[in-house]
Amino acid sequence: MEMRFDLARRQDTFSNSSIVTWAESFIFAGSSVLLLLIANLFPEYWYFSFFALTPFLYKIIKASPGESLRLGFLFGLSFFGVSLVNSQISSSLPPLLNLVFGTGLFTIFGWTVGWARKRWGFYPSVVALLWVGLEIGLVKLGFVDGLLGKAELSHPFFGGLVTIFGFLAVSAIIVLLNSLLALLIVKTLEVAGHRGRTTQKDKKIWDFSFAPGPFAQKVYLVPEGRAPPYRIRTLECQALA
Repeated sequence: MEMRFDLARRQDTFSNSSIVTWAESFIFAGSSVLLLLIANLFPEYWYFSFFALTPFLYKIIKASPGESLRLGFLFGLSFFGVSLVNSQISSSLPPLLNLVFGTGLFTIFGWTVGWARKRWGFYPSVVALLWVGLEIGLVKLGFVDGLLGKAELSHPFFGGLVTIFGFLAVSAIIVLLNSLLALLIVKTLEVAGHRGRTTQKDKKIWDFSFAPGPFAQKVYLVPEGRAPPYRIRTLECQALA
């Protein structure tokens, strides 16, 4: 009976941890989806595309390939799921295939970024190149514009760059900036955490160096108004004699 109870408790713990893990991944992926949708749906907020992917990339920098796959799946499912409700993505595919293939491509992208990070480290240029491959896959499947296509064309300057260099080159630049921003945030937090640990360590050294220890309290520190212990014992011996 006790063994069954312990097994059930372990299963509940594993289930709760899995839910928390998926929820945390969805928060980061969903944040990027929300910012990207704003950049695509509202032309006046085109500049959101420059940091829309930052939450997603921030999480994926230290993620394992399995977690990266989960992040890509949640991103694709959330973003392309919007096309079933609001067809803001121009595609020649039926809505259901739009969801399936779009989610699959982004799942592959997330896993590939995680695999490349584990093998070589996190390089923004590699992420930008992988994004270009994702955009090419979307075009081959019938998507007229990529995930950043409408955001790019919303501003005359970037619209001109798209006309000259193509939307793939501009998308690569935008993703590169997103990757650099995510990397900067990670490094800043690491430096801040290191300084915090150093401060705590210095505080312990200060306490050890200057705070009186038990030996010092017994030998050197005598409460005010009291005679030393050896003096008290001498007086007691004289009284007994």
